[in-house]
Amino acid sequence: MSMGTVLRKSLIGEPLNTQFYLFSTRSKREGNVTNLRLLFADNEVLTAGSEYFSGLLSEKAPNNFNLAEFQDHHRQGGISLAEYGYASDSDLDEEEGKEESNETVQDDGNFELCTNVSVEQMPQTPSIKDFNTPEVQHRTISSRRVLVTDTAFKTWQTLLYYLYTSEIDFAPLRSQASSTTKQSSLNGPPLCSPKSMYRLACKIGHDELQTTALAAIRSSLTEYNVLQELSSSLTSSFPAILEMEVENLFQQIATPTVTKVFPTLVQKIVSGGSTEFPHGAEILIKLHEKMLKQLPRGRRNENYVFDE
Repeated sequence: MSMGTVLRKSLIGEPLNTQFYLFSTRSKREGNVTNLRLLFADNEVLTAGSEYFSGLLSEKAPNNFNLAEFQDHHRQGGISLAEYGYASDSDLDEEEGKEESNETVQDDGNFELCTNVSVEQMPQTPSIKDFNTPEVQHRTISSRRVLVTDTAFKTWQTLLYYLYTSEIDFAPLRSQASSTTKQSSLNGPPLCSPKSMYRLACKIGHDELQTTALAAIRSSLTEYNVLQELSSSLTSSFPAILEMEVENLFQQIATPTVTKVFPTLVQKIVSGGSTEFPHGAEILIKLHEKMLKQLPRGRRNENYVFDE
């Protein structure tokens, strides 16, 4: 579907079919994610650009434990970081000061979504209430409500924008030392972490988006952050990221920063063990294999084994 079609549908007031509710804030103090935010999407756009959404939106109820039909009780509190599944997700904003009430769901403007409906398919949903007007304005829409419990608002927003426009842009990794912070603008795509997008692209089975996000992670690695990225929980979960980062480490192995900090990584692997650093042994094995490949063939002893 073209953007022109979407625009024409909006001009005649044809409603967007699906509302996605996603958490946007991490509370380290409480150990949970909170602050639900809302995104609207057109089903035709989503199903045209992703087999994942074709399956999801054709089902009466989401067939995924990380998705649920949104109900009013979901407004209360949040979910634990363990349930969310990616505690270090940089697309979650950090809680600042007193937490905002979770009794309402905020969208991108100064609005609150007021709803007392709890059925799966809402024939009529009381819509956005604008407190800048003297009277409450209501607009009736027909829409399905889906709660996403394992992805941040920023990541999902970037995904939807990509499915609409085929355009994507990424924020710098948090491990990148930068004096300037890249900001999202209404004149361009919303920003999200390439690591968060890679995780989401794997979840929805979008190969092109996986490749794009992986390339963005690769281009962000330097001698100053490759060891930090190798230590991340995301690296332990995705073999392609691990392989790419070990390759980058091998290329940077003789740089001053890596030379200085690498012993600290080894100590962390040894002291953390398989529980705290589950991919530590894999890092060392892969690095050793790359070193062996650099040896002249006559100096290799591929049949050598350690004595028990």
